[in-house]
Amino acid sequence: MRGTGLFRRLGGALAVLLALVAFAAPAAAEWRVVPDRVETEAGPALRYNVFLPDGYDPARGPYPLLVLLHGAGGDEHSWAGRIRLWQAIEDGVRAGRLPRLIAVMPGATNTWWIDSPFARAETTVVSDLLADVARKYPVMTTREGRAIAGFSAGAYGALRIVLKHPELFGAAALWAPAIYAEEPPELSAARRSPAFAGPDGSFDLAAWTRAAWPALLPGYLAQPLRVPLYLAAGDDDRLDIAYEAARLAKALFRHQPDALELRVVDAGHTTRVWEVTADEALTFLFAHLARIGLARLEE
Repeated sequence: MRGTGLFRRLGGALAVLLALVAFAAPAAAEWRVVPDRVETEAGPALRYNVFLPDGYDPARGPYPLLVLLHGAGGDEHSWAGRIRLWQAIEDGVRAGRLPRLIAVMPGATNTWWIDSPFARAETTVVSDLLADVARKYPVMTTREGRAIAGFSAGAYGALRIVLKHPELFGAAALWAPAIYAEEPPELSAARRSPAFAGPDGSFDLAAWTRAAWPALLPGYLAQPLRVPLYLAAGDDDRLDIAYEAARLAKALFRHQPDALELRVVDAGHTTRVWEVTADEALTFLFAHLARIGLARLEE
């Protein structure tokens, strides 16, 4: 609820009350969303939502953790209504393909999940968010118990995080990844993001180039860890996402051929990309986590 004065206070109180009720109520046959936030040293507090699965019980933890990063114009609520994703998780749990897990979705609008003069979004995720979630919720804290995924600019951020910090996550899914190796097209939201703005406020290609994945790849390949990647893009995406995803896949294939999947589906730059690949992507993530040591949680 947005408002000022009394309405803001009432809205905040209601959110807290709903969160408490969600925690106190008996487990319902649905996902529960708990609003939370973490104070950061790098900037403003980071708001995030926590998704607790059907049958959630803190005593049965630690649970695997899935971090979901939203796209350029999104916020911490972007995934809350994505019922198809939660259905895919529950179907996977019932079929024995997935463990029960906790998912968190931070909100950092227009940051593209990088550290820039505009916001320290990457540091906030890899330091503040992971530490805060581990303090408050029974989640696994090693790479074999954590996966990260994102859509569009969120996939851009997820890719950068796993290339720079492969010790943090054991697998990643990139849906419609806006991961331009060279220059984003004119239609791309990157050109209007303050994360890549120069001193005059216009898009700074040099800033983009410094942050793009080709600049990070040598460091990733120089260390021994490999992060399995699932990439999905739409064949009708006007932002050339399918081409860019294929470029990344080609660059990585000879270094991790058994830990890489690329799917091109009948879609544009829309959520249909992850809707039609959710089951496969989630199975991919947690199958690879299982291979590096994730124990299946008992039903």
